Amino acid sequence: MFKPDLCTLCGDCLVECRWMEVERGQAVEWWRQMMEGVHTPALERCITCYACNEICPEQANPFDLIAALQEMHGVLMSRETIGKTEARYAFSGELQDLPRAERVLSTCVFGRTDPGLMQGDLYDLPQVGGKPFFCWVLFSHMCAESVQRKHAGQLVARLAATGAREVVCFHDDCYAMLAKLAPDYGLEVPFRPVHLAEHLVRRLQADRQRLRPLDLEIAYQRPCASRHTPEKEPWVDQLFELAGVRRVERRYDRRGALCCGGVKLFLGIGDPAPDQEKNLRDAKEAGARAVVCLCPMCMRSLAGAAAGHGLPLIFLGDIARMALGEIPPPGVPARSEAGQ
Repeated sequence: MFKPDLCTLCGDCLVECRWMEVERGQAVEWWRQMMEGVHTPALERCITCYACNEICPEQANPFDLIAALQEMHGVLMSRETIGKTEARYAFSGELQDLPRAERVLSTCVFGRTDPGLMQGDLYDLPQVGGKPFFCWVLFSHMCAESVQRKHAGQLVARLAATGAREVVCFHDDCYAMLAKLAPDYGLEVPFRPVHLAEHLVRRLQADRQRLRPLDLEIAYQRPCASRHTPEKEPWVDQLFELAGVRRVERRYDRRGALCCGGVKLFLGIGDPAPDQEKNLRDAKEAGARAVVCLCPMCMRSLAGAAAGHGLPLIFLGDIARMALGEIPPPGVPARSEAGQ
């Protein structure tokens, strides 16, 4: 939720945006107008990466106002497309074979689209997924935040029906919904959302004797939804430490991260290739020999550009599986080649 009482009109949210070039005076003026409901060019230039919420020094959640105005003014995505997409993911039937367990894994829609990313001992939990457990965060990328809000309560209720005390979220968007967005909507979440990185850390800590350090320099591709929950970043770092992976220091990481750019194609607002090239060149020049992704969609979006740089893409969970010896590490460039 946007918090106008916290906004000081500093303009940082637009000035520091990676996707638009705005001088501070213009940023302040646009923001003043948007707080009055006015349609400004920022609405078209925003690619819905949520970064401004993390950038804001006062935690006023500026993206939430941008999202509301994008929807109000019909920016970027037609109402027809939004309606068809909502119908595609909506579920109105009865839940079948719902597991009852203290701890469950919510796979969103990725149990069907990317089952290979959740294999092995680390995922030996009762699982729920598919349409009934879709997290709906996609719709703030579609400039239709109200759809996301509309379905949030059903998602929470269906997960609560498992009786779980903890729900492990395979997808970063699901964790953002349950840990940040649903509470912001005034919903009670009667279980503890567990980020995938935290789950993996706990499992590796419990199985330290099997760990074999990977001795690998990587760049981390931080997904958009991580902007909602930056407090879980230490779990990612701890996972890398346990696995013997070094996260290179680079420009486009952490608070300065670039999203994968795939949403530009999705919204029809430009070619993501120049931004992907900039992102991956930064990774390679910092000494990375592979790129670790948390979001399967990022892996799809960056696949071609990463291959062009000789940088294998590795899913975050596969880093843990490699350290346990369940799967082999991918071929990576030698250290002497990584920065070339």
